[in-house]
Amino acid sequence: MNVRTSFYLAIGLSALAMAAPASASDLVLYDALDFAGPVAKAFQAKTGLTVDVVEPGSTGETLGKIAAEGSNPQFDIVWVDGSAVMERMAADHVLQAIPAAAYDKVAFTDLGKSLIPQSHAFLPTGTSTTAIEVNTKKVPAGKMPKSWADLQSFAGGVAAKDPNLSGPAYQWLAGFFQTNGLDAGKALLAKTLTNKSLSGLSSGGKVNKAVLTGDASVGINQDSAIFSKIAAGEPVVAVYPSEGSVSLPQGLGISAKTQHMDAARKFIDFVTSAEGQAAMQNGDDTDFFYIPIIKGINAKPGRETNITYTHLDDAVASAHETEWKQWYKASFVQ
Repeated sequence: MNVRTSFYLAIGLSALAMAAPASASDLVLYDALDFAGPVAKAFQAKTGLTVDVVEPGSTGETLGKIAAEGSNPQFDIVWVDGSAVMERMAADHVLQAIPAAAYDKVAFTDLGKSLIPQSHAFLPTGTSTTAIEVNTKKVPAGKMPKSWADLQSFAGGVAAKDPNLSGPAYQWLAGFFQTNGLDAGKALLAKTLTNKSLSGLSSGGKVNKAVLTGDASVGINQDSAIFSKIAAGEPVVAVYPSEGSVSLPQGLGISAKTQHMDAARKFIDFVTSAEGQAAMQNGDDTDFFYIPIIKGINAKPGRETNITYTHLDDAVASAHETEWKQWYKASFVQ
């Protein structure tokens, strides 16, 4: 998400309200997801509780704001892509465990159940994954990549996001190492990401743009970003690598120091309700094309859901987050 907004939603007002101090709201939400604002607005209309929605920018920028606040966190709930970063915040005691009762209230699908962390670091609200984005007007059908290894043949023309800025990109990088092995994975990326002007992009939107303009032949991108372009009629497809795709849950986490636990529980209940899930699909940008993980909720039309997943070892991924992000930046970012 590129949008940088911080706005206050107040009960009794028909639209966005004037800026107000965070302490004036019932809940402060930090996020990097397109649908967070619409969901907060629907929550307010349903419950009368006010939400201060703070969107510092990308997932990386959101995590940076949380880190900068240190022992004086200003948020009650955080909502971002990626299980590894949530596990790391829980391990650092930035987040508290989600109450078991919150999970018990949700009718998760089998996929949803598989995304619940043993640590209870976060509650999954949906998921997506990373795929290979291909412009069908640039790449003939007979030359479509089928695996991550196939991207070597597109070296110099592969667009990718910087994991230091993108939560989905770090989840992909950690999964890539899990699948290929660390040393072999690094060697494969060195042969693939040979153009730094394309391999350190800040958002999925910029990967989309690079692929659509032809600056890149293919892209490594969150699949929901690809499906938002397919829905808009753009000539791209999402190719799922034969190695399997690492799931990318969107997770709600609760601050270890929140003073608004009751409001936080009510927000979680709303997000996982049919009304909350409807609000999560009420838009056309990337995150609205998530894969539902709650029974009775369908994905937006045209969104692929039959995907072969591999699940990330979050403990390993969170333990190496700083090291692997720094390696990527030194290797592939201008």
